[in-house]
Amino acid sequence: MSQIQANYGRENYRWVILIIATFSQTCATFVNYGIGPLATFSQEVYNLSQFQTGLIVSAVNVGPIFSMLIFGNLMDKYGERWVVGLGSILLGLNMLIALPINEYVYLLIVLIFVGVWYGTAQPGGSSAIINWFPKNKNRGLAMGIRQTGIPLGGALASTTLPFFFYNYGLSSAKLAQAIVAILGGVIFLIFYKDHGMNAQRQQNYRFMEKINKIKKNSSLYPVFFIGMSMISLQLIILAHLMSYLSSTLHISLSISGALLSVVLIGGAVGRILLAWISDNLFNGDRSKPLQITILLTVITLIVLVYLMSYLPLWGVYILCFVLGFLGVGWYSLFIVLMSEKADKEFIGLTVSFGLTLNQIFIVLAPSLFGLLVDYFNGYKLPFFLLILFILIGGVWLNFTERNNKHQAQNKPESASLQ
Repeated sequence: MSQIQANYGRENYRWVILIIATFSQTCATFVNYGIGPLATFSQEVYNLSQFQTGLIVSAVNVGPIFSMLIFGNLMDKYGERWVVGLGSILLGLNMLIALPINEYVYLLIVLIFVGVWYGTAQPGGSSAIINWFPKNKNRGLAMGIRQTGIPLGGALASTTLPFFFYNYGLSSAKLAQAIVAILGGVIFLIFYKDHGMNAQRQQNYRFMEKINKIKKNSSLYPVFFIGMSMISLQLIILAHLMSYLSSTLHISLSISGALLSVVLIGGAVGRILLAWISDNLFNGDRSKPLQITILLTVITLIVLVYLMSYLPLWGVYILCFVLGFLGVGWYSLFIVLMSEKADKEFIGLTVSFGLTLNQIFIVLAPSLFGLLVDYFNGYKLPFFLLILFILIGGVWLNFTERNNKHQAQNKPESASLQ
């Protein structure tokens, strides 16, 4: 009876875990995405160039490249509680260090460390959901809900930080970010419970041995590739969609901004609904809905590039919602699929490995796309190359899954022949 009660309590507490993980992600993203508005404020205060302003955002995004593998390894060994909780607190403390800084170079250095500590948020929250939610018990839905913490944190930052800046100055905006991050870390430390699997895990592998095991898992390769291609699309949408819409449809920047907001709303809906679909309509299969999502994304981009000028404005709004639903909503499926293909002992490290690859493209994709647009004097060829990049990932995953299925079906036959 006590065992039944314990299981019942655990099943109920996993929803508390989901709330905590989502809240922690929202608080961390409030800082990370809030660097965008902070860069704009700094440009206004210190008369920075566009290049200098852009480097402020890049500095934060460079940080996780150097940290996520380390933190993922620590989570696999010791659980998520202390790594994520202390990471968020240190994230906030670094923003406190940034309060009195007026020198541009010193600010960049501090923001790199802010990015380093942000490297605990994504793999930590993802690992928590994977470990607390069994595959056929709303895991996809839970991951989708947690992923809404990213757009939610960004939306809160973009709406509240300007208020602090224009009423109380630049330091007050930094202070608000610091307080929110520290609060998220403290809440996580108090209420999060590790799932109890760490004690059962083998810890005799060295770090590079774990990396080599991940590299030998060929079924992860197309998933990693999809992450790199789709995250490139996501960042290109954020960086270039407004200018593309205004230059191709000759609409105002205010309407372009509203259309970008529709994309992000569609993304938030997609992250939940696509994950729910994988749970309930595909019985926990993440690969098929991800392949379908990629195919529909390619079709949507073709319409965006070659047919959008024929659409009325309301049609453009619908197209942008669909683009966000697919091109931003894919992320939950990707995270869960990558986690489920990982070795159970290395889930945190595997997710961190994939997200580190993504982070490189987060830094490179917007500027590389911009260079291609300048070089070819237009958007059509750069978008065509992006469509091809995305399509390769979907075809590769489909081929790999078919090959794995074929091998699995042939194994019993070969065994019986022996």
